[in-house]
Amino acid sequence: MSLDALKTHADRLAGGSLRSIVDGRGDALSDWVFNAAGVELDLTKQCLDPAALTALLDFAEGLNLSSHRDALLSGGIVNATEGRPALHMAYREGAKIDGSDAAELVERTQAQTREFARAVRAGEYQPSGKAISRVVNIGIGGSDLGPRLIADALAEFADGGPEMRFVASLDPSDLRLAVEGADPESILFIVASKSFSTQETLMGAEAARAWLSAYVAEDRLGGHFAAASAAPDKAAAFGIPAERVFDFPDWVGGRYSVWSAVGLSLEIGLGPEVFAAFREGARQMDTHFATAPLAQNLPVLKGLVDAWNRVALGYPSRCVAAYSARLGKLADYLQQLEMESLGKSVTVDGEPAPTAGGALVWGGAGTEIQHSFFQWLHQGKDIVPVDFIGVKRHFASEDARERALAANMAAQGAALLDGRQLDTADEGELASHKSMPGGRPSAMLLLDDLNPATLGALIALHEHKVFVEGVVYGINPYDQWGVELGKVLTTGILKGDTKEYDASTKALLDRTGFGGR
Repeated sequence: MSLDALKTHADRLAGGSLRSIVDGRGDALSDWVFNAAGVELDLTKQCLDPAALTALLDFAEGLNLSSHRDALLSGGIVNATEGRPALHMAYREGAKIDGSDAAELVERTQAQTREFARAVRAGEYQPSGKAISRVVNIGIGGSDLGPRLIADALAEFADGGPEMRFVASLDPSDLRLAVEGADPESILFIVASKSFSTQETLMGAEAARAWLSAYVAEDRLGGHFAAASAAPDKAAAFGIPAERVFDFPDWVGGRYSVWSAVGLSLEIGLGPEVFAAFREGARQMDTHFATAPLAQNLPVLKGLVDAWNRVALGYPSRCVAAYSARLGKLADYLQQLEMESLGKSVTVDGEPAPTAGGALVWGGAGTEIQHSFFQWLHQGKDIVPVDFIGVKRHFASEDARERALAANMAAQGAALLDGRQLDTADEGELASHKSMPGGRPSAMLLLDDLNPATLGALIALHEHKVFVEGVVYGINPYDQWGVELGKVLTTGILKGDTKEYDASTKALLDRTGFGGR
């Protein structure tokens, strides 16, 4: 099955209405709803019929998707440009690494973080004679977005742990807000940086140490810091002793790192048992991804449908609408996971990619965004598929607000599908203003309930669906050279080495007083 054949199916379906495709499913509607690990994937409102879905699955088989998946899960080199496997699943027992150095590292690190988290939560760890009451995670990208999302989503499971705050920005106000109201003698900073040289993270850590030094004696400063890093020597030079530097190996990408020692702030704030349940939910999705037939496999189907919308139907973006206040940061997290992984135009072999890479991902929290950009989704000229993410329990809840939340989510999917066509006999000259074209596809991801296990499964589902899309596009989803270029250019500006820069950038630096320093 070729890409051209997929586009033939897309052209055929585009000639009809999405409503007719949905209604045409008839008694087979349930065949488009899939379940695993407490997550339901509803594809009934996608612009696909059985023939197109069969063609899509045949296309995946032609790409040897199953073999690529097996290579990922068995620790094969799937990050070709950096010569590495992607073993983040090892932290949830989802990669076959028994007997290897990686297995030993995972087991050792998990035991160390679990014990340290227990000691902090029990009030036994007192670097200045007081128990820790606030943990501040200092990181950037995946070392911030993952922990920040999980901390918000699972806050009600914390059961008395230290308060969690986060610092990512170089803006000094970010640190000020993170430490505001804290007892300096009861604060613990966790520096999450694989290299311990990431500019934003290291500068944030240095600023935190400078702030703390005004309240804590020099010989106690290091006790208020821990690190997730693969550079214990650099952490030691900063003043963090080896026993509080937890391994963050190079075969774990930053945007896949929340399962590793990067999750230390969560293990402390939420508790080791909650963090273990989060990992367990992901492990269940790993098992499903590894064993379920492609035609029933949630990550495979989600990845193929997103690729279908991007490549066959030509939709350049996807909106993520989370109908849970606790998942308000999910769109931000998925932006990095997907766009840093799939924002590529070169194949694994270094050739121009035959298709566009992944879609632009954006969104926010449910009912709030209905009052902002949903107007654009309904009546704008661009068609944007929407992922609705909600909680199945809300539909049958006795709480009127939860039922209204679920009703809003269902209504928005129906409105995007059908739109509304009014005529002048009913609405006069406003008919065209109040009409909506409809025909906009959506998917629904429902968690049985929002808890550590289902959240872990949801995140793992998206990690694996990104891998599936990478196979479809022929790209490496585990490198990020575009990000690295920005770091290099920033270093040049800070060093004053801008002779090769463009005239506009040099003029900006001169005009603002930066140039010449």
